[in-house]
Amino acid sequence: MRVSAEAVPVSQQFSPIRSQYSIVDERQVQPFQQEKYQAWTTKASQEPFISNSSVSENQSQSCKKYVTAKCIMTFLIGFIICGIPLAVMSALYAQKKASSSSSSDSSSSSVSLPSQCTSYISNSDSTRLTTYTSCINCFSDVSGSFTTGWYRFMNTAGTRLATTPSSYGSCGVSYPTWYNGTFPSTAGSIITGTVCVQWSGNLCYAPYITTISITNCNGYYVFYLIPMTTTGIRYCTTY
Repeated sequence: MRVSAEAVPVSQQFSPIRSQYSIVDERQVQPFQQEKYQAWTTKASQEPFISNSSVSENQSQSCKKYVTAKCIMTFLIGFIICGIPLAVMSALYAQKKASSSSSSDSSSSSVSLPSQCTSYISNSDSTRLTTYTSCINCFSDVSGSFTTGWYRFMNTAGTRLATTPSSYGSCGVSYPTWYNGTFPSTAGSIITGTVCVQWSGNLCYAPYITTISITNCNGYYVFYLIPMTTTGIRYCTTY
């Protein structure tokens, strides 16, 4: 009886072929084992990990240093900008002051003062002050006791004639005098004024008005005075 090939299992049909071409012992065939390779490391992976907080702190410190440096630089620039004009102005002021002082000294030395600024009668009598009231009717500037000339009042006698009316008994007389006028303002200049006598309630009693001259001697005054016409009248002084 003929056995059909279709009824034979496939494994039986190819078994001779398998045994014929199988030249490798199945026991020698080992299953493939994948080798373990070490992961490739980079330089970055070897470096320590830097957290975001550390980065932020470094950035904050850098910003603070930048701001501090910027503030210092701004201050220095402002100081230079303000300091240079101030130094220039100070130098100009000092130069102007020195020039003004030099001009003043030269102008003072160049002024030709009149002879009465060096040739005068000095008077240091403290009883001529308007504040002196210890003795009334003890003095008088009438002819014989008073000489016509240029007078300079100094030291305890004051520096000039009284310029306001004084009360009875001032400067040792019953009728004190006072200068009714202005003083020369320019060195070497001379002006003329009047001396009044306070008499019986009259601040400037006309019969006893006396004309005088005053010279500015660049730091002090000299007065050209004449004797009074009656007793009990005197030139009174002040500072």
